[in-house]
Amino acid sequence: MKKYLFLLFVLIPGLALALEKGEGQPVPKMNFYGVDFTLVKTFGVKEELVTETKKYPYGNFFAKYVREIDQSAELKKIQFSAFDNVNIDEAIYRARIMNEAGMPTYNKAFKIDDDALVALIKSFNTGKDTGYGVIYVAELLNKEDGIGNFIAVCFNVRTKRIVFADRVSAKAGGFGLRNYWASPLEKFFKL
Repeated sequence: MKKYLFLLFVLIPGLALALEKGEGQPVPKMNFYGVDFTLVKTFGVKEELVTETKKYPYGNFFAKYVREIDQSAELKKIQFSAFDNVNIDEAIYRARIMNEAGMPTYNKAFKIDDDALVALIKSFNTGKDTGYGVIYVAELLNKEDGIGNFIAVCFNVRTKRIVFADRVSAKAGGFGLRNYWASPLEKFFKL
């Protein structure tokens, strides 16, 4: 009888550990946090910026970034195909309280430096979310050239470590201020 109890105490924890590391491990959640305008600079923009959260198929992120997801040691062998959670409240809050007076720049080549991007992600409130997060960080809205520059960022929600970041840009266009600057995002999300 003691042999059986000993085997249970040795085998059950070992089996549980093996299942944690194997195929039985649940897929981590993937969260979408919208577009953050905290660090954006504008070149030649005189109007105030307005936010809207509808219309854009952000789920195409996975199709666009398959290579980066596959090459990441942290995300390797995890198959993501859709977001489990969409929480744009923090991005909307930050857009409402940001100081637009600091947005204009005379530097058409402005880029957010790596340290500022890391600090932004570390400060981003993800609440009780788990898994990984995706956010687009607005970098430069260039009215003269009609280009919107953004950084697509994938990060570990718990540690706030950036898994990968990719600079993307597209031509702005459309009627109205909102559509004009949102159209680059629409182009990123289309394949």
